[in-house]
Amino acid sequence: AVVRRCHRPGRRSIAWPSSGTGTKSSDAEAVAGRDLVISMLTDAAAVHEVLLGADLAPGTLVAEMSTIGPDALRELAGRLPDGVRLVDAPVLGSVPHAEAGELVIVAGGRDEDVADAAEALGALGTVRHVGPSGRGAAAKLVVNSGLVAAFGAVAEAVDLAVRLGVNRDTALELLGRALPQADRTRTRRPDAPVTFTAGLADKDLALALDVLGPDARVLTAARTHTAAAVARGLGGSDITVLVPTPAPTSTKENS
Repeated sequence: AVVRRCHRPGRRSIAWPSSGTGTKSSDAEAVAGRDLVISMLTDAAAVHEVLLGADLAPGTLVAEMSTIGPDALRELAGRLPDGVRLVDAPVLGSVPHAEAGELVIVAGGRDEDVADAAEALGALGTVRHVGPSGRGAAAKLVVNSGLVAAFGAVAEAVDLAVRLGVNRDTALELLGRALPQADRTRTRRPDAPVTFTAGLADKDLALALDVLGPDARVLTAARTHTAAAVARGLGGSDITVLVPTPAPTSTKENS
């Protein structure tokens, strides 16, 4: 979706696959001669391997759209070849939003570089320039931390409901009036595509806790849910897996 919507006649562009499964040689070949490189990978290690292993020419504009946190972004900026321009531009939204051109891109970088990147990235949605280099990565981490913490709250509220004899779906419906995360969990079909995995949520909380430290009690508690999901082998499942699904005998609503 990103590649298709970002392509513009007359502009040479490349977007890295989100799986990050390309080889170093294929990565280098794909980058050669490009004036815009878009990376959207799973973590900082993948981003650094791909971008720092490629032969980026001076003047190339790199739009880094992964969620890697400001520290990794600064390291990347310091290690890119001289003359390579960098904009951190992570997105708020998922595949359906990208396909519809309804993402919000939170961009950090110099005014002229963000404006140049927006010519292509604007096809994905709204580009919001939030400050200098690193601020886009920081803003995305802020949003994801709040999102995952809210799912942790929903998980415990549903657990409380079940223990008190309230039907899980009823609890989610009522919670959904105040918390969209509950409504998303209630309405999500079993065959719906995964949009944000528990494993990526755990990674994002780890990045946030690296910044905040042990005083971040809410995020520390939220990470117990994501870490538990990863430990159970559910890291690749949608984040809604954090909300418990009790056995049928435990979900009968009191009359």
